[in-house]
Amino acid sequence: MAKLIANRYASSLFEAGLELDKIEDFYGELESIGEVFYKEESLFQILTHPRISKDEKKSLIKDIFEKSVSKEIINFLFIIVDKRREVYLFEMIEEYKSIFNEYREIADVVAITAVPMEEDAKEKLSKALKNKLNKEVKLSNEVDKSIIGGVLLKIDEKIIDSTLSSQLKSMETVLKSASL
Repeated sequence: MAKLIANRYASSLFEAGLELDKIEDFYGELESIGEVFYKEESLFQILTHPRISKDEKKSLIKDIFEKSVSKEIINFLFIIVDKRREVYLFEMIEEYKSIFNEYREIADVVAITAVPMEEDAKEKLSKALKNKLNKEVKLSNEVDKSIIGGVLLKIDEKIIDSTLSSQLKSMETVLKSASL
């Protein structure tokens, strides 16, 4: 349900952005809004609290964002408040980013490694993925020591696992099923 609601609102905002030639502006503004509510969890709790009136929520939005985002995004947030969809804000932002990336042919890639990747390794991986996917690649690196070695790639909604830990698990499964 959340995905459906998020998609509906994000798609509508994206279409409005296309008509106004502001899709990049909206992208940046939504990213900023998401960061504010993520960093200041208490603000998000206020925004989503059922006992706080719509007018108080709108006043909060206006006070915080009026000078930093467009009137279209302010109005978008007001609609979300009017329709009581505030709890889906983060999903709407992520869905907008997804629609934007698809439109611009950008692959959002997360490379999860046991140690931080060096810049030249990131560049090589980006180039290889760009050639393979025929898309621009926006690569970020996350560290997870539990994978031991190798890399786990999250490309949009797909996962490519070439980590040492997954190879060891596969080997363990084969050894357990082998009869001696």
